[in-house]
Amino acid sequence: MSPEFKKFLLKLIAATIILALLGWVVFFFIFRGLYMGIYPVALVFFSTFTLLVHAYQLKLARGNLAKFTRSNMLVTFVKLVVYSLFTVIYLAANTENAVVFVIVVMALYLVFTSLEVSDLVKIARTQNKNK
Repeated sequence: MSPEFKKFLLKLIAATIILALLGWVVFFFIFRGLYMGIYPVALVFFSTFTLLVHAYQLKLARGNLAKFTRSNMLVTFVKLVVYSLFTVIYLAANTENAVVFVIVVMALYLVFTSLEVSDLVKIARTQNKNK
């Protein structure tokens, strides 16, 4: 396991724990009646998928930077499709509190994507300086 991957894994675990605690506070104290059992599943799904995608992109970033750039666009598209499918499948089966669910999914997407992109930018800059 590379040092970059270990750092990202620790950041991802920290972000997941913070989001779980934040979700607990929000849905236990503020929006008590809007909690749904899918939220922990969504959190685990997003964090696991982000970890897998990041591992793949990290492998690409170590190689050819031009190939990484092209592949990054494709990976981003695939991520959007997977997250959209997750959302649509859940909403097709459960329409209760749909707006809240979509807001939670959007928040998870923004947090995990920001974490991943910021880490990949740092790695790409380091790779670019070393060449």
